[in-house]
Amino acid sequence: MFKNAAKFDTLRSVAFGSLTTSYAQLGAVLPNNAVAIAFKNNTNGLVLVSFDGINDNLVYPSGSYGVYDIRTNAPSTVDYLLSMNTAILVKYSGSAPTSGSFYCEVLLAQI
Repeated sequence: MFKNAAKFDTLRSVAFGSLTTSYAQLGAVLPNNAVAIAFKNNTNGLVLVSFDGINDNLVYPSGSYGVYDIRTNAPSTVDYLLSMNTAILVKYSGSAPTSGSFYCEVLLAQI
């Protein structure tokens, strides 16, 4: 058994018809600290991501994606983690998307 292990969390997704102009939580809050996170916008609209439901933190144009390896080059294995209980919130901006889904993949630090 490894001391420092990770596991993938359940895929989070929202279909185009469920995106609105108000932030809504994308799946459950993080059940554990995350070491990496990825977003994929497979809709035909612009999707914004927030971690507080107020401020726009990330923007994903149609067909784009982003991958964030949070713990790379951290001084220790407990540094640079996306905190447990973090909520991921999404909304569209501009024209409403009419196809596709928005996805979030999370790699959790395993306790």
